[in-house]
Amino acid sequence: MGRFRVRKKRCRNSITVPPIMSTEDTSLRVIIFGSSDNQQFDPAESEIKFLNLTSRVTVVKEAEKETLFNTHPNIQAFRVSRIQEMSTSTLICFPDDGMASTFSLLSKKHFLCSLCEDIFSNPVTTPCGHSFCKVCLHKYWSRSHTRKCPLCRKSFVSKPHLNVNRILADVTEHYRKSRQDGKMKSVSVGGLLNVAVEKTEAEVEHMIQERIQKMDKLKQSLKLLNSSCLREVQESHRVFSALLSSVEAAHKAVVAEVEERQQEAEKRVDRLVKELEKEIADLKSGQTTPEDLLDSKEYLRKSFSHLPREMRDWSKVTLETDPCVGFTRKAVSDFIETVRTEANKLSKAELKRLQIYTVELRLNPRTAHAHLSVSDDRKQVRHTGKQQEVPENPKRFDRVTNVMSKEALLSGRHYWEVEVGDKTDWDLGLARHSVNRKGKFTVSPANGFWTLSLRSGNQYTANTLPLTCLPLHFKPRKVGVYLDYEEGRVSFFCPESGIHIYTFTDKFTERLHPIFNPGRPHGSKNAAPLIIITNCCTI
Repeated sequence: MGRFRVRKKRCRNSITVPPIMSTEDTSLRVIIFGSSDNQQFDPAESEIKFLNLTSRVTVVKEAEKETLFNTHPNIQAFRVSRIQEMSTSTLICFPDDGMASTFSLLSKKHFLCSLCEDIFSNPVTTPCGHSFCKVCLHKYWSRSHTRKCPLCRKSFVSKPHLNVNRILADVTEHYRKSRQDGKMKSVSVGGLLNVAVEKTEAEVEHMIQERIQKMDKLKQSLKLLNSSCLREVQESHRVFSALLSSVEAAHKAVVAEVEERQQEAEKRVDRLVKELEKEIADLKSGQTTPEDLLDSKEYLRKSFSHLPREMRDWSKVTLETDPCVGFTRKAVSDFIETVRTEANKLSKAELKRLQIYTVELRLNPRTAHAHLSVSDDRKQVRHTGKQQEVPENPKRFDRVTNVMSKEALLSGRHYWEVEVGDKTDWDLGLARHSVNRKGKFTVSPANGFWTLSLRSGNQYTANTLPLTCLPLHFKPRKVGVYLDYEEGRVSFFCPESGIHIYTFTDKFTERLHPIFNPGRPHGSKNAAPLIIITNCCTI
C-alpha cells in the first residue's frame, strides 16, 4: 500500500486524534503519531483503551512519520476520531481483502451484545456509556424491579433516556455484511468514522432544518388560525348582536301590540258600561205610577218610548277575551325567517371559504353500473337506458346505477361541485370504500352512504333512515359537496345562491369515495349527464 495522506479535518462533535498505524503481522502493534512535538497523547484515555491494545502502543512524533512510511511501505494508516458523548465501541477498521492474512483491530466480540451474545441490532447507549440491543435492554429491565446497567450495575432513579448509537449501528451492519460476503473489506478507520460522523452531522443538520421549517410553518399556521378565530368571533358577535336586537325588537313589538289591544278592549268596555248605566237610569226614570197602570195604553207608551232603539238587544254585545292569540307565534315565525336569511348570508360566506378545498375528481369506470356511460375525460356520467357489454368486476355496482370516483378521501377537507342542470332524478354524496356493490341494498349512513337525492323533479331528500324530506323552495342547477373527514361532516350547498341544503354528521374510519347516480333517463326528461365541475367559481 502506498503512502496514506493524513487529512487534518475537524468535526463539530469530535476532536482529531493522530492516526493509528498497523502491519499485516498478527502480533499487532499500534503506532500513534502526535500531531505536533508538543502534543501529549495518552493511549489509555483514547479509543485504544477500548481496543485492549494499550500494551502494544508506540507514540511517534509527527516529524518521524515520513521515515517510518519509507521504511515500512506495507504499513496501513488509519485515522481515528474521538466522538464526544458517544461510546468508543463505535470504532472499527477492516484490513485489505487482498491480504492473505486478514485481521481487524476489533474481534467479533466487539460487535456482540452482552445480553443476547449476538451481533448488535438497533443498538442504544445508556448514560453510563455501555451499548446493548434496544430490545434486549428493554427485556432485561422488564424482568427487573430496578433500572441498572447490565454491565457496570449502575442504577438509574428513573428510566433513562437511551441514545440511538447510529455509528455503532452503521459499523455493525457493515461487519454483518462483510461476514455474509465471506471476506473482510479494507476500510480506513478514519474514512469510515469520518464518513459516519459526516453522515450523522448531515442527517442531524437536515433534521434540524426540517424542524426549523416545520416550526416556522406551525407559527405561520398559528397566526392564520388566530386571524381566522378572531374573524369568526367578530362575525359571531355581529350576527348574534343583530339577532338579539331583532329578538328584542320583536318582543317589544309583541308586547306593544298586546297592550294596545288590551287598552282598546278596556275603552270599549268602559263605553259599554256607561251606556248600560245610562239605560238602567233611563229605565228607572220611566217607572209608572199605579194610576198609569189603569190606562194600559199609557203604560205601554211610557215603558218603551225612552228605550234606545240600537241597544235594545244586549244579547248580541260580546267582548273577545283572547284577542292576542297567535301574536307570539307570528313574531317567532318572523324571527325564524330573519335567522334563515342571516344563515343564508353565513352559508354564502362559508361556501367561499370552503371552495379553497376544491379537489379534482375523476370517475372510475370500473365501478360504473352496466347501464352507465362514463365520458373519456372521466368527468361526466349518464344513464344509457340499456345494458352495455362491460367486464365483470368485483368493484362494479350491479343493481344500483352508481359510479364512484377514482380518488379516495381518507383525511382532511375536500369540496367539489356537480352540475345537475334540469335533471329530474339524481343521487350525490359519499360512500365508504367497502360498501356493498352487489344486489339490492338500502342507501343510508348505516350502510356507508351519505347522499342527497332528487326524485320527480322536485322531491329532495337526505337518504337517512327514515328519509329526511328537504322542502327546498328553489331548484339548484349545481350542487356543492363538502367533506370534513376529521369532524365527521358531509354538507351540501347550492353554489349559485350559497344556501346550505343539508349536513350529515358521522364518524369516518375508512376511505371515502364521492359517488354519483344520474338516475333513469325517463325518455329524454332525465337523459342529461351529471358533470363534475373542474373549476369551482367563487360565488
